[in-house]
Amino acid sequence: MDRHEHTKNSSPFVHHTVKAALISTVALSLLLPGGLAAAESGSASAVAVPSVMDVGGQAAVTPDPSKAKITEDQAVAKTRELFPVLKDATVSGVRLGEDNSWPPSGNQMIWNISWSYEIGGTSYGFSTQVDALTGDLINTYVTYPFLQQDAYYPPKLTRADALEQARKFIAKAAPSLGPDDIQLTDNEAMNPVGGSLFGTVQYNFYFKLLKNGLPSASDVLSITVNGNGDVLQFNKTAPGVEYPSAKPAISLDSAQKKFTDGFAVGLYYIPVYKDNTIEKWVLGWRPQEQSLYSINAQTGKSIDNEGAEASSLPITYEAVPQAKERFQAANTGKEITAAEAAKLVQQVVAIPAERKPDNQSLGTGYPNTKQKVWRLAWRDNSNTRMAGFPASSYAEVDAATGQIYQYQLEQFTGSKDVKPQPAPAGGKKLTQAEAKQQAILLVNRLYDQASSVLKLAEHGGTWSVLPDGKGFRFQFVRYYNGIPVSDTGVTLAMDIYGRLVSYSAAGPDFSTIQGQPTPAISQSEAVQSYKDRYAMKLQYNRIGGVYNNIGYVEPQVKLVYSPLPANEQDQSEVLDAATGKWVKVYAYSGQNAGTPAAVDLKGHPAEQALTELVKYGVLVPDADGKINPDQEITVGDWFTFIATASTSSYQGYTNGTEQKTVAGVNPDSEYYKAVSFAANHEWISKDTVLQPDNKLSREQLAVLLASFLQYSKISVFLENDTAVSSFSDSASIKNKGAVALAVKLGLMQGDNGKFNPQQNVTKAGVATVLMKLVELQGKVDQNIGQRQRM
Repeated sequence: MDRHEHTKNSSPFVHHTVKAALISTVALSLLLPGGLAAAESGSASAVAVPSVMDVGGQAAVTPDPSKAKITEDQAVAKTRELFPVLKDATVSGVRLGEDNSWPPSGNQMIWNISWSYEIGGTSYGFSTQVDALTGDLINTYVTYPFLQQDAYYPPKLTRADALEQARKFIAKAAPSLGPDDIQLTDNEAMNPVGGSLFGTVQYNFYFKLLKNGLPSASDVLSITVNGNGDVLQFNKTAPGVEYPSAKPAISLDSAQKKFTDGFAVGLYYIPVYKDNTIEKWVLGWRPQEQSLYSINAQTGKSIDNEGAEASSLPITYEAVPQAKERFQAANTGKEITAAEAAKLVQQVVAIPAERKPDNQSLGTGYPNTKQKVWRLAWRDNSNTRMAGFPASSYAEVDAATGQIYQYQLEQFTGSKDVKPQPAPAGGKKLTQAEAKQQAILLVNRLYDQASSVLKLAEHGGTWSVLPDGKGFRFQFVRYYNGIPVSDTGVTLAMDIYGRLVSYSAAGPDFSTIQGQPTPAISQSEAVQSYKDRYAMKLQYNRIGGVYNNIGYVEPQVKLVYSPLPANEQDQSEVLDAATGKWVKVYAYSGQNAGTPAAVDLKGHPAEQALTELVKYGVLVPDADGKINPDQEITVGDWFTFIATASTSSYQGYTNGTEQKTVAGVNPDSEYYKAVSFAANHEWISKDTVLQPDNKLSREQLAVLLASFLQYSKISVFLENDTAVSSFSDSASIKNKGAVALAVKLGLMQGDNGKFNPQQNVTKAGVATVLMKLVELQGKVDQNIGQRQRM
């Protein structure tokens, strides 16, 4: 759904480079060594491919309306039938093909239907897609009308009921799929707890689509059903590529032996992510990159992450010589300006003369949100176009040190306006050996202490040479205390003359790495532990269909044996070398289906409420599996709880924007993101001065509840209400209206005739209140936990 208005969360910067489909999921790519998995950050760049077309070489096949087996009217009618809410929507446009995606899909026989409707004088819109050949629904996302629907608890449908409803909908929406063509995934990361604690209950389901009876790593169907039985979202991979025969020439036993014989692990510092932020580091064993390569089921050869036949040579790591010209951090004691940041970039790279500084923004970095970075763009706005992206270069620069983290000569890779850069005056084409030396010179200039903390990953052969003599690419691995660090490497690509084309480096916070524990698990033990978890499975792998900085990767599908976790729940886990325990390295709030129940809730008076909060990730058991339900909470804890109860991804709402003190809470506070989220949702005034580390009293909770429900002004009229005056300790209650409101709404109650306003609130107490709020949904005028300042 696209709102036809600007929101504060939108960004002027779009990094349009799309990574090649290396493995089936992001979680699995995180099992690869740092710097090699190409899973460093959302702005990391794919820098090479096995075979490419020139930029602009991918042209969409013009759809032929005469070949459509489903008419425009039939496509519209089908969508209305599937989604009754569309009875009040207007069709604002229908076209065959051209779905505004880039690169354009190879299959243009798809009806793209644009819908619009008005609420309160504001126009909203979204689109749906229907296959013009099969009549299958491809994509629809129509959540906004349902946001106006009252939430309630408990939901009418259980998860099992919703799954049955989803299967019935799929049969109707995609008739080309038989019941044996879809397979529900067992991975909790793909089927998280739907929605959040507040709001309409949602159930998310992900199905693998089977081709010739086999799963395809990139072909999935997702569907979301709410607690009322309404389908909110449907997305199915559109057909467009040919699938080879499902009959392998190589036996499973042969593939399994090749995998087992070649399996190896390495010791790494590994970041543990929570909601896209590094929560901590562990010293762990993880598979080496080549160990997880798929095996071509026809040739028996390993296939690297780019779809090419893998080299039999092991990757080696070479020291980076110290160059004469090295990065020097800015030492002014204050943040550099945007102009200074741009100058630093242009001292290293050659930005085309026709591109001028355009957008400049100061915000937080990734994955280290403590950093401030300048996001800069240089654009050629001389041409006027009706569609597409302008020729644009992009960079990210540390505002404190001046270190460059990202650079893209072409921010919008694949833009039709991109023209090849002319050869530099007096330029000389580099050999592979000369390019390697140039890469070493560049990384010394760009990366702080490069010769001390980086090593060059040498793949051997012509791996570093880009197709068609376009240039070269190199990878560097980051080390800390002599141990490689995952997800923090450096990738760079240069043209044939040695000019930087793309550069990506992460700047994570290493301060939380706690020493260097002695591994309790040996390398051989780790190898065996991993082998026991993996099994070779026959499947289809799709590679390509994307642009990188050099050109377009033609999509292709191969029949392969892939090493996959026997239990999909284990997909993003690594072996902690210090404890011998498995650690999930990439998790999201609400992703708790595989988490053991808290061990200290059984028999507690608030057990049911506490258990529900654990289910939705509002409360998280500690390392010993305990919640400590009678532990007193702080003011900051309250905001963390209501933010998480509203949306598990609230922490991401401040990423990319400059962080300033909100409600007296500075960005260094652990509660900052929750308080900032609350202020943006008008649950508190930004002018309020909070003491987030103070314990939360019952009276304070009542005041915060009134503010959260947007009833602070109404509560003033309840100052003399019997709901508060009947308490024997009412004289000690200062905010009588707020307390009366909380009592009358059933959110709080007294004990033996007293309210106990100064008594501190416990986790059990707040769990009871939060579940009362959940049950209150649909019974008051406010959408609990859903209001946001636009």
